[in-house]
Amino acid sequence: MIRAAIYSRKSKFSEKGESIQNQIDLCMDYAKKNFEIDHFIFYEDEGYSGGNTYRPKYLEMIEDISKKKFDLLICYRLDRISRNISDFADLINLLHDNNIDFISIREQFDTSTPMGRAMMYITSVFAQLERETIAERIRDNMHQLARTGRWLGGRTPLGFESKQIYYYDEHQNKKKAYQLIPIPEELIRVEKIFKKYLELGSLSQLEIWTSSEGLKTKSNKNFDKSILKFILSNPVYVKSDEKIYQYFLDHHSDIASSKNEFNGKQGLMVFNKYDERKKNQIIRRDESDWIIAVAKHEGIIESSDWIEVQKKIKYNRKKTPRKGTGKYGLISHFLTCGICGSKMRISVYHRKSGTYYYYKCLLKERSKGKLCNVTNLNGKNADQAVLKEIQKLTYEKKILYHQIKKEYHALKKSFSSPKSQKIQLKKQLKEYHTYIDNLTMELAKCQNQTAGKYILKKIQELDKKILDLQEQINRISKDDIPIQNSNIFIESILQLIENFSQVMNILYFDEKKKILEKLVEKITWNGEKLKIEFLK
Repeated sequence: MIRAAIYSRKSKFSEKGESIQNQIDLCMDYAKKNFEIDHFIFYEDEGYSGGNTYRPKYLEMIEDISKKKFDLLICYRLDRISRNISDFADLINLLHDNNIDFISIREQFDTSTPMGRAMMYITSVFAQLERETIAERIRDNMHQLARTGRWLGGRTPLGFESKQIYYYDEHQNKKKAYQLIPIPEELIRVEKIFKKYLELGSLSQLEIWTSSEGLKTKSNKNFDKSILKFILSNPVYVKSDEKIYQYFLDHHSDIASSKNEFNGKQGLMVFNKYDERKKNQIIRRDESDWIIAVAKHEGIIESSDWIEVQKKIKYNRKKTPRKGTGKYGLISHFLTCGICGSKMRISVYHRKSGTYYYYKCLLKERSKGKLCNVTNLNGKNADQAVLKEIQKLTYEKKILYHQIKKEYHALKKSFSSPKSQKIQLKKQLKEYHTYIDNLTMELAKCQNQTAGKYILKKIQELDKKILDLQEQINRISKDDIPIQNSNIFIESILQLIENFSQVMNILYFDEKKKILEKLVEKITWNGEKLKIEFLK
């Protein structure tokens, strides 16, 4: 049996033309005639344009695709899904990755058939071409903006403020832009940070030093290692001379300004430094992806000093040991100090009487108790306390029962008499599918129009044979004997979940960590009490 989803959309609230209900009725009729449907899920967006994907039910449907809540998506017409080919191709790729078929009734676009897959392939090629064209256009635009040396927005670096300025273009039209304006007292802090890092060569030691000196960030907070690293690796502070030009040339960066503009006075602007597309993450791109331009503001750090800082940062990154390994410290990934907010690391001690481990605040260790003096946490006791809290979690039997039941009905029915005939038909069906997939790839590469027509004709012939075979298999499936004792099967799973407490005790260390990752968001220790925050 198949779980089918129907998506319907109409730009205006009305009953005229292809109303929401008309679309749903047509999709349901098609599904019932061609498939064995277990149940339907409906996504209805009325009063929303197809020009973009910011529609409540569409976004809900995208989430449900990732959760594999249905096996087949049906719509009345392709433009009900989207009028944008790129958005449509993204949806098709998402469906493909989750093994979900797609059908558009009006255009006979059906990815459960070989012809449908061929159409999907061609559509994806055009969408990829569109994406690459857009990316190239964006990069060209970024180059043009980079040459101006202006500030394009984002988090303003320490030592500067963003100020709106006005200028006249080549046609004498008044334009506005933004420029970084120095804040002298903040730039003094930056110079101190660079000088001290060259002396200490350690971000951890630098963090302790800034706290002891009372140096603060723009938001009046203590510096941590990540903020300090961000400052030290930012080319905005370096003087743009010939040496720094050669540095970025050697690192294959895209330099938008000419060599003679690197006069040893101005700072630098960097574009395309971070990839911010990933959820809750900002990934630093390789220097070869950066676009470098001479800025309007003055630089404050000598190029030789800035380059030396980069060398030290890279060297320290290579020698830093990996975290999170070993068989001790079940909660180390989630644990932070409730007093200062620092991470807590694990310290393991091997004695004749056994192995002991403790969680210790990083800031406490680095400052030797001057900046934080939270008491150490007994590792074994802490891990056991967290596991006990997890074992207390209870589940609603009724909700769980129905959830398992839905999953159960999604399983394929067991094969029965005449089993051998069905196996033979499926084997033949698989061969036809393989043959068609090969033809589809040939079609994509084909440059000859006559040969292309021949390949399409062959695909159509095989498509008809596949439909005939599928009908035979469906007729046999109707006589299959359903799986027996389903209630016993479901009850056994429920019993396993009810005994979750006992199951946790026999799991391996890595298995327990995986369960924690699914349930726990954060754990804090304030010296007296352990606080667990579960994922919502």
